[in-house]
Amino acid sequence: MTYEEYKNNKSNKNNLFKNLLNKLFTVIIFSMIIIIISNHSPKFKSFIIDKVLNSTMDFSVLNKAINKTTNVFKETKKELEETQQVSKVLTEPIKYKDGVKYLIGENEKVLLKDSGIVTFIGKKDGYNNTIIIQQSNGYYAWYGNIEKPSIKLYDYIEKGTQIGTASDEYYYVLLKDDKPVTINE
Repeated sequence: MTYEEYKNNKSNKNNLFKNLLNKLFTVIIFSMIIIIISNHSPKFKSFIIDKVLNSTMDFSVLNKAINKTTNVFKETKKELEETQQVSKVLTEPIKYKDGVKYLIGENEKVLLKDSGIVTFIGKKDGYNNTIIIQQSNGYYAWYGNIEKPSIKLYDYIEKGTQIGTASDEYYYVLLKDDKPVTINE
């Protein structure tokens, strides 16, 4: 490597670092301006809280765009078939609150019904440990009474993938625009 090549290489690294610092500095300044304005204007503060902090991000549009252009989240057919071992549902779905309840065996796998992004993992009243998936089609699917989740928050999960295990029963609720959708299985 010649001295000129070394000098140009070092210069490129410095420029990259400077660009990163400039972008970081811009984000910090912008955030500080928002905080200052929010502290002095109750209307602006309520706007930020309602429109930014309390809104749910719609990942389905982003997911569709990514899937059209890349293969990042697509599994091979063999990998998908390996994950699609059907759990033993003992009876037909039973109506439960806004969705259905499935009676299953002991320590059964719970499989995802449609691809999507994990937007919640935690306890919900009446549903125990719950996993909420924002599906690619814009619906939200709740899987309740999940004992051992095998996924993490904001993971993209393909249809048929195991999301956890349940014993005796699990709940499934499908929502569109925050309203329950009738499930016909």
